[in-house]
Amino acid sequence: MPLGCGSVSADGGPMGHVIAFIPASGGVGASTLAAAVAVRAAGAGREAVAVDLDHVAGRLDVVFGVEQQAGWRWDALAEVIGVVDGAALAQRLPCSEGVRVLAHDRALALAAPEPPSRRAGDNAGHGGPGQQEGHGGVAVVVADVVADVVSGLAQAHEVTVLDLSRDVAVLEAVAGLVDVVVLVVGSQLLQVASASASTAVLKAALRELPWASTSTAWSCPPPQICVVLRGASVSDELADVVVDHLDLPLAGIVGDEHRVVSDLERGIVPGARGRGSLVDVADDLLLRLVSAERAA
Repeated sequence: MPLGCGSVSADGGPMGHVIAFIPASGGVGASTLAAAVAVRAAGAGREAVAVDLDHVAGRLDVVFGVEQQAGWRWDALAEVIGVVDGAALAQRLPCSEGVRVLAHDRALALAAPEPPSRRAGDNAGHGGPGQQEGHGGVAVVVADVVADVVSGLAQAHEVTVLDLSRDVAVLEAVAGLVDVVVLVVGSQLLQVASASASTAVLKAALRELPWASTSTAWSCPPPQICVVLRGASVSDELADVVVDHLDLPLAGIVGDEHRVVSDLERGIVPGARGRGSLVDVADDLLLRLVSAERAA
């Protein structure tokens, strides 16, 4: 069954497919899987962009090996008002394996003072809806303009991959643009327990959003949620227990692949080498996402 539903942007224009990845706990490789999906999409000839929406610990630039490349980061978008020209923005982003990457400027995140609001009277000094204090300029940029940026990029690309944190405010900002949310869950006991809490928060946040509104910005159904299990030797029995407990469909199982870690250390982006469970799951997610057009 396809995962995507074919979205429209906030201004009514057609969008490509948008898939968001959220880690249910730390260290489960959500960013690695997100990168692999974007790389496999580009390898299949689709225009793809990857967007880092983890304003605290995200390092999608490192995963793609573009941290030293010139190009725009989130801090360059602080003054955005309205949906961006996604094609023009993409040309200013660093690129790896055919994927344009919008990441954070970590030097700014650590050193910059909290900037004033970009709109006069927009909760100046108090942090608008979804804004997080204490993370410098990057956190404000993500919370304030993320929907306009993601919408513009999705109009210009066939596949837009979002690498999210567990920050519900950021998910709420993009939820109306997303076709599917992939919750990446570790197979160890504490990781599954954390996933249970994360799933409850995720479902509650999506239920409270105005999906039935007549507003154009919310004219699509809520995103589907599925689970990817990550761990060594995940049995079918364990997978059944986890998905039954979370009450979410299973989209795949990614084993522990030491080659992926060594590839990253050598500058090889996840998904660039076409073998292993990571690539298999990425290909399956991508196929099911983009085949929604044919199934609709």
